[in-house]
Amino acid sequence: MPLVRLERLGRAVSPLDDAWAVRELRDLIGDFAPDVVNTHTAKAGLVGRAAGLSLGPSRPALVHTVHGHLLTGYFSKSVVWGIAASERVMAAASDLVLAAGQKVRDDLVAARIVSPEKVVVVRPGVRDFPRTDRVAARAQLGVSSDAPLAGWLARVVRVKRPDRLVGAALRTPEVDYLVGGDGALREGLEERKPGNMTTLGWVDPPVFWSACDLAVLTSDNEAMPYSLIEAGLAGLAAVTTDAGSASEVVVDGVTGLVVAKDPGAVAEGVRALASDAGLRESMGTAARERALVEFSPARMLAEHRAAYEQAIARRG
Repeated sequence: MPLVRLERLGRAVSPLDDAWAVRELRDLIGDFAPDVVNTHTAKAGLVGRAAGLSLGPSRPALVHTVHGHLLTGYFSKSVVWGIAASERVMAAASDLVLAAGQKVRDDLVAARIVSPEKVVVVRPGVRDFPRTDRVAARAQLGVSSDAPLAGWLARVVRVKRPDRLVGAALRTPEVDYLVGGDGALREGLEERKPGNMTTLGWVDPPVFWSACDLAVLTSDNEAMPYSLIEAGLAGLAAVTTDAGSASEVVVDGVTGLVVAKDPGAVAEGVRALASDAGLRESMGTAARERALVEFSPARMLAEHRAAYEQAIARRG
């Protein structure tokens, strides 16, 4: 599929560039004449839907995907109010809103961002990948550990709570922690990390998860975390905080453990899995079996197709 990059469409708010991007997108949509325009992320979603709406009666069906809302864990109350207000207006103008998980959907409805009949859940699909031998994967990453190795793979930013991971690691010296990812808090994490934690920066997820014995996620807010789906495909049990739709990936007591947003609770979950190889194996097997079905690309495509047909029918 062809990729068209708009230089004026960027992350930061810029009235001049954003207005120019709306114009460029309007021309692209008008020339291509699609049946559906599917936008993603808050900023691009606003610009993209504005471009679609500017076409008037001849516009295509407008669909917006909410991968993870910004209502908690990111901004001050005043900024959240502004985001919610703009999203509420654009959702009303859209034909359909897609939520990455049931919890994300429920939060959007509860905040009156979108009406219940206009939002549907479309789960992400992740391709299966070949797993590398654990010894070979650790050698490739330059990691050596005789202790159970817990992996954390995410952007190193505030909402992911790397400080909570540090707190859990300090409480579980018998476990080694492998951290993949980069972000604004990377430097601070490097300064504070305990002796049983290794940071790698950005890594190849299949190799990273192949090196680990279990997965950990410590976030305050999540949509449907891809890292946990990838860990499941690698056959790993996981410990995750009860954030967003993380509990829709990790089934508590079946494919891993869902715990409170507290370093002590995370540590208890990690300790429970790290100390029981049989439990890790059974939960890891269940996690892979579930991920292959519930988060398959085929299921994602089928759910998107059904959603697009619904949006087109709404548009009339």
